Amino acid sequence: MVHPYEPPPPLPAENGVHVWRTAVVVPIITFFFVATRFYTRLYMLRRKPTIDDSADTDIVGVTMLVSIAHAVLIANATYHGMGLHIWQFTPELNSEYYLWIGISSEFYNLGLAGFKSALILLYLQTFGLVSKRFRIACYLTLFYTLGYITANLIIEFLACTPIAKKWHPELPGHCINRTAANTFFGIGHVTSDLIIAILPLPPIWKLSFPSTRQKIGLSFTLSSGFIAWAVATVRYVISTYNQFTYDRPWWAGISFAFSVLELNTGLICACVPTFTPLLSLFTASRIDNFITTWTTRASGVWNNSSEKKPWDDLEYHGHLTADTHDPPKSSGTTDGTTLTSVSSRDMATFSPVTPNDDIPMYDLSGLQALAERDRIY
Repeated sequence: MVHPYEPPPPLPAENGVHVWRTAVVVPIITFFFVATRFYTRLYMLRRKPTIDDSADTDIVGVTMLVSIAHAVLIANATYHGMGLHIWQFTPELNSEYYLWIGISSEFYNLGLAGFKSALILLYLQTFGLVSKRFRIACYLTLFYTLGYITANLIIEFLACTPIAKKWHPELPGHCINRTAANTFFGIGHVTSDLIIAILPLPPIWKLSFPSTRQKIGLSFTLSSGFIAWAVATVRYVISTYNQFTYDRPWWAGISFAFSVLELNTGLICACVPTFTPLLSLFTASRIDNFITTWTTRASGVWNNSSEKKPWDDLEYHGHLTADTHDPPKSSGTTDGTTLTSVSSRDMATFSPVTPNDDIPMYDLSGLQALAERDRIY
């Protein structure tokens, strides 16, 4: 008896199923973080974008698209041999397997360049204007990162002569030592992640904050790149083992699943430092002060009434955002409240707190003004 239905499409085999699921789920989670970043910086803060802001935001948006493309390619590769055991691998799959790996690797490198550049530009935007040494360190890191990634992109494409020999090993010609190249560039990925994670720590600990707890919290926020570094290290260890194991297609599935995690984790880390105002909004104990502060910012003045002074115990509090427009100059009293003109040049954003909190959560604009006051060198 002939079955009336057509056979179902083939599913990714072995651990390819887990690779496919990772490639689908993780970018969706990352998209939520990227969308939240855009909402916070462009809508909630209503910032007038500067050149640095635009570059940073544009890079994050483009990198999100690259991440999605990379995930789609990895998911497709599971239908072409990735995740199979070597004894399940057929000669027909060989060319398909290496072709998909080669294409996805190019997008992987583009994504790495994107999120690493976004983090470095974020640090430059925050501390670069007041510290020459920090600017030099950031530019050197950016040069190192983009330099080896560019080399990786070129070698990934031109590693074999002719180029088609990369996915057709039976063709006459030659290829470079892939093991040596992968090891070299893998070390570059890991070391650049570590350097980028460490970069903001020295300027943070040179700033004057009301408490050490605040410095620690801010260090965790701006150095969230340590998470991307940890994922990159795990991926590097697995991919190195994969180069020497007999069951390479199966281990490649695990390695490329971690490449999806690495790319998206780094992108999330580039978004997290911009979330402070949003986190304050959803902290129940701070909602009233949040409304008061943002209402004051909208009017462009500080309310100096004796009945409304929740910030008197803080060392640094007399500023609003440096990116708002200059408010109209005004003076005098209205309903017993003194209105004082404030120049946008002297403003800095911070998330409101009560005196009992003891940990004001400065956002990036606030850190800029705080760094200018303390003059980090």
